[in-house]
Amino acid sequence: MTALLWFAIGAVAGSAANAVIYRLPRGVSWFSGHSFCPKCKHSLSLFDLVPIFSYLFLRGRCRYCRSPIPIRYLLVELFLGVAFTISYLSNLGSLSYLMIWVTTVIAVMDWETMLVSDWLVALWGGLVFLSYLGNLSDLSYLWGAAVAVGVIGGIWMISKGKAMGSGDIGIAAVAGYWLGWPKIGIGLWVAFVVGGVIGVIGVIRGIRGMKSKIAFGPFLILGTWVGYVWGDKILTMIFKYHPL
Repeated sequence: MTALLWFAIGAVAGSAANAVIYRLPRGVSWFSGHSFCPKCKHSLSLFDLVPIFSYLFLRGRCRYCRSPIPIRYLLVELFLGVAFTISYLSNLGSLSYLMIWVTTVIAVMDWETMLVSDWLVALWGGLVFLSYLGNLSDLSYLWGAAVAVGVIGGIWMISKGKAMGSGDIGIAAVAGYWLGWPKIGIGLWVAFVVGGVIGVIGVIRGIRGMKSKIAFGPFLILGTWVGYVWGDKILTMIFKYHPL
């Protein structure tokens, strides 16, 4: 029952995340005002806003103008419901729920709009700092941030902002500090591999051209979580690295 409760909480958090993802890039206040259909601008009732259920019951269409509702709304609610449940069952700690939420918003917003919110990245950084309050003397976290910023910032400078966005540097800084060295190496490795594979698939399927831009922030976020959850195991099993 507790796991189901956390799934429900995660789904509600997903609904809030969807509001931020839509409103923030458009300059619309996400903490005030009624929810509305982006197409017909009709205010939504409580029945229209029940996480997961409303989307399925309405068959993915607005109840008022019948315009399609992006599948992203359902996927974010389902993802955060599952992620919150896993976090609870894995006993990752209270801050993990906020970190999951904010990194999801950063990743999905970047994927849709290629915009990275500086204040969301700063919020994530603040959560990371709070999680390490009792261990600030460990320099491996600073080394991790330095390596991540060096790699991503270096690519940004060399490509003059064409291969990476400035927002990716902020994500890399927080990711590097969170993972520390050498786990940030795993995070970057996963980000580049998955990003490269997705890019190639997009070209092969004709979704984008060779020179088309692709948001890299979501892959950095994915790599960061892989490094956080499985970094030590990957370092030991694949790279035969054993920390002192």
